[in-house]
Amino acid sequence: MNLKRKLIRYLCLHRHSSSIPTGLEPLSKLRSVVIFMDKADEITEPQKIKIRGFFKEYGLSTSFLYMDNDDLRSSSDMFISLSLEGGINERYAASASTARFKVGRHQLEHDIYDLVVTDPDPEQPCSPLDALTAIEHYIVNIQ
Repeated sequence: MNLKRKLIRYLCLHRHSSSIPTGLEPLSKLRSVVIFMDKADEITEPQKIKIRGFFKEYGLSTSFLYMDNDDLRSSSDMFISLSLEGGINERYAASASTARFKVGRHQLEHDIYDLVVTDPDPEQPCSPLDALTAIEHYIVNIQ
């Protein structure tokens, strides 16, 4: 991604930030989920089918949003970030998302995420799929 695009996203961050209030929501009140990740952490197609199957059990449609997309704005009820980087792209995607429930692997500036699931050992971060499994464990228990 070029520097000009990053600068524009940084300047537009507050203008495109969602004003929808967020908080912990049970899966029964949600209809869709967007999973944000780095293209380098590509999840294989069988893994995507497994992830979609998990969320389908709860009646949620699933889509994937990659860090290097031109348009990082998304419309869904839940936003899950599997990114470890915490750069401007993740911050822009999370704050511009219209999701009512936002989950990440680390907290961003201005406390964007409602639920943060961190790695047990920061020196050896777990894979995106392992992080998603841990996130699934927590979100199914929210009443």
